[in-house]
Amino acid sequence: MKRSKFFVVAVSLLFATACSTSSGSSVGDFELRNLDGTVTSIGEMSQNQPILVSLWAVWCQPCKRELPALEQISQERQDLEVLAVNIGDDPAKIETFLHDNNLTLAVVIDDNGSLLEALDAATVPVTVLFDSDGTVLWSHVGAVDADQVNEALDTYTDL
Repeated sequence: MKRSKFFVVAVSLLFATACSTSSGSSVGDFELRNLDGTVTSIGEMSQNQPILVSLWAVWCQPCKRELPALEQISQERQDLEVLAVNIGDDPAKIETFLHDNNLTLAVVIDDNGSLLEALDAATVPVTVLFDSDGTVLWSHVGAVDADQVNEALDTYTDL
């Protein structure tokens, strides 16, 4: 009994501290690598509109469940940039994963973990909604679905 209570408390603390970026904070602009090797930044990709960023990895099962919802949102919401930021997998593995799952959303790589570190994220997936100025409006640790993202968009933006 004690062991199960300890486990529940430990897991709860892990999730509570896994991403301490709070609403209203700003993480700045980070250089990220496109799959073709060119360098871009969140600022360039946001094109002065809100941007939804999801940090993920090909080995992450919750990430794999989340990406189709992000794909759906990227196709439905022209007023929002959706960016899947991989945390350092090989570009060939990423391209194979995207192809095998019929995903076309924008994907970049955080090679050195600078964005992951700036968000103070201890695990993936982490999804963050930034306004057009780069201010964090909403963040979520763990897989999200389209309803959760749309609710956050309705709550925190004028989209």
